[in-house]
Amino acid sequence: MTDSPSMSASDSAPVRFERENLTWRTMTVNDLEGAQSLSHKLGWPHRVDDWRQMLEVGEGVVLENVDGELVGTGLCFNQGAVATLGLVVISDDWQGLGLGREMMVRLMALAGPRTLMLVATKAGQPLYQKLGFEPCNRICQYQGVVSGAPSAPHEPGLRPMEASDQAALIALSPDSPAHALAVQSANRGVVIENAGVIEGLALKRTYGRGEHIGPILARSAEQAQALVLALLTDAEGDFIRIDLVDPGDDRWLTALGLTCVDQITRMRCGEAVEEGPLTRFGMLTQALG
Repeated sequence: MTDSPSMSASDSAPVRFERENLTWRTMTVNDLEGAQSLSHKLGWPHRVDDWRQMLEVGEGVVLENVDGELVGTGLCFNQGAVATLGLVVISDDWQGLGLGREMMVRLMALAGPRTLMLVATKAGQPLYQKLGFEPCNRICQYQGVVSGAPSAPHEPGLRPMEASDQAALIALSPDSPAHALAVQSANRGVVIENAGVIEGLALKRTYGRGEHIGPILARSAEQAQALVLALLTDAEGDFIRIDLVDPGDDRWLTALGLTCVDQITRMRCGEAVEEGPLTRFGMLTQALG
């Protein structure tokens, strides 16, 4: 995951930094500011509100020291037959004690007998492979300030999301509280509907440094591109982030000022599971899938 703890550290640590001085417990809303502080130290853009929304749709585990300070976090999001794991953070002061592995074991226990998904950094990938995860997708994180906003694309059935669409859009991923929350809280959305059938969806929400476009669900890459372009028509000068799954030619996106700033690996533990009637071209977030 982009939120994976580093696996390198010294062989010994001061008494203050021994495992016996740590407490594992369930994350609560009172931990959100501490959790955001940990992620901020890693350079992640999450706001307290982003953490709050993710805790609302997931279960969290925290690790605190003898002073009551958070030194580790992790979240599990159960979404029917699939669970995603993310926002795994271990403070630099506590590296090298096997805490990243123990955090993962605890999160996997919360998920139960589900297929597990996560997004892994190169540093975290060896640990996840030891825990049974295998690479399944390439994730490219695009972000930047939109320049030269595009004209509305010509795609059959493309239109703005309406309040009356909510039930049908939630039904695209009915077992995912995270998906439902995204539909309900989006600043703006677009859909592709043909013959009364929803063939595509993309949402734009406030997140991190600006706005995030995701999830992006469609039947084809061409439809997915049209959905994104439709959400960028009024985004001139805005900071936008998009996490694309196995993207192809991205010149249409880079021409608008969004560049791939990171490439990471999506991993799966368990059998491949059909996540819905449409293909996921863009993630809700890296943690949520």
